[in-house]
Amino acid sequence: MSNRAFLKSFFTEHWKYMTVNAACKLNLFDVLDETGKTKKEISKLLDIPEENMELLLNGLTSINFLDEVERHFKLNERSILLTEKYPDSLKYACLNWSGDHLEAWKNLDISVKTSKSAFENKYDMGYFDYLNQDEEKLDDYHKAMFAYAKDDYLNITEVINFNIHKSVMDVGGGYGAAISNIKKELPDLECFLFDLEKVINKCQLENNVKPVKGDFFMEIPQLAEAIILSRVLHDWNDEKADLIINNVYLALPENGSLYIIENCSDKIDVDLSLLSLNMLCMCESYERSSYEYIALANQSKFRFMEAKKLNELQTILIFKK
Repeated sequence: MSNRAFLKSFFTEHWKYMTVNAACKLNLFDVLDETGKTKKEISKLLDIPEENMELLLNGLTSINFLDEVERHFKLNERSILLTEKYPDSLKYACLNWSGDHLEAWKNLDISVKTSKSAFENKYDMGYFDYLNQDEEKLDDYHKAMFAYAKDDYLNITEVINFNIHKSVMDVGGGYGAAISNIKKELPDLECFLFDLEKVINKCQLENNVKPVKGDFFMEIPQLAEAIILSRVLHDWNDEKADLIINNVYLALPENGSLYIIENCSDKIDVDLSLLSLNMLCMCESYERSSYEYIALANQSKFRFMEAKKLNELQTILIFKK
């Protein structure tokens, strides 16, 4: 393919994602079953004009998100992952990157010029303040992050021996994917999930994890020997990240442990450039190196101990108070 042909195709690549995103918004995948349905049946179930439904169904089939067999449209191994009923559904992850994120990306050039969040520039508030004003958006966001986190933390207890602690608290842990997995594998370990009241009220904790409501910018309670900050710090600029880490320091006992889990740019083979651009335009932040996280923790007098690879993206940085 020539460069000219590549570019003309590249300019409309987002059409594919937005087609799948529209199907998720319309709950199209959720109304299909193993036997499939005709376009007429689907149109009636979703109350959508048949001619428009045909366009969407054909589009989804063309990019291999549906199979068509004898005029029946069926889920395949890809689209079943986007149904609500699927145990490890990615439906909310799919929904997450359109809407607010897409609006911010439209103004990426402003963020690049000014070093300021394009999202905050448009809405006159930070992304998480914005989410906290809308319970449905907040719930959808945490469902999306939970879907990613379930994969990320599958082997966390194989990498870190949490049994050396009597108690562990996941600070800013959302719907508790990490701490729930730890508690499942180590049932005798006392486990806490700390997050905002609106988040805690919505999450459905399993395995006797204890919920704790609060704001990590204000104060973190002295409840645990160890604290986890997983994919929290990358959401904030250095000033706010420093405040979070300092509050963690105050919450830990002497010789307490801090586990920072992040995509450390110097520890992986994956290029984080585009993800950093997303952090810039959404949160005025970026994906840091391990050295930068260590420097932030050192400012709060934490002592760096070691780094351990969690998966192909995430690294666990271990500190002592």
